[in-house]
Amino acid sequence: MIVSSKNRSYNNNRYIRESHNCYSYFLNLKSDSAYQLCKKELNNNDYCKRSQPGYASKYPTLKTSDFSCPIIMKRTLDDNKNVYRINKNNSCPATHYKGALVVAPRRDYHYYRLNDENVWTHKPGYKPVQYVDSNNNIITDPEKAARDYGGTLHYTDFCGFLCVPRDPSKKRMTMYANPALAKIKGKLTNNIKEIIRKRRNNYTKKNNYN
Repeated sequence: MIVSSKNRSYNNNRYIRESHNCYSYFLNLKSDSAYQLCKKELNNNDYCKRSQPGYASKYPTLKTSDFSCPIIMKRTLDDNKNVYRINKNNSCPATHYKGALVVAPRRDYHYYRLNDENVWTHKPGYKPVQYVDSNNNIITDPEKAARDYGGTLHYTDFCGFLCVPRDPSKKRMTMYANPALAKIKGKLTNNIKEIIRKRRNNYTKKNNYN
């Protein structure tokens, strides 16, 4: 699969842009369930759930103390057994592309990816894909790039470079910390909706409303 900096699909559709973050972009994956949920919830909540490292491996919800290189790296690799670490000067095989991970301690994580045009890009949260660092300079090396976005959002810790498989079937992500619980919640929500619908119908019939 081609990994291209010219791909605008993460930007052009509002619901894809809002429901896909740097982790999704780093993996070059899209989630239809995240997209569909975003279409339902964005206008009401002004926020869409996004995939997080470790959730596909059933790690608990991220907390402040998790934002460190060792923990986020472990979550990333446990989610994706075919992603592996490399040294800075190493290249990835043709079946993979290069990525990088950084952390703002106790605040956030962030990923970058190297596209087939030899251009580094990244997607900050719900924002569009970017070619530049926090100083608006083209990124030629994420380890040396400016990563201070103000306040505590300063990605001071460089965690390392990785090789990511191109094959989508060899990668995974989810927006739920516990996928099984998400399914249960979905069923409960549907059951509640059905109960409300039946009660509404019974009330209408009882009162002869058309």
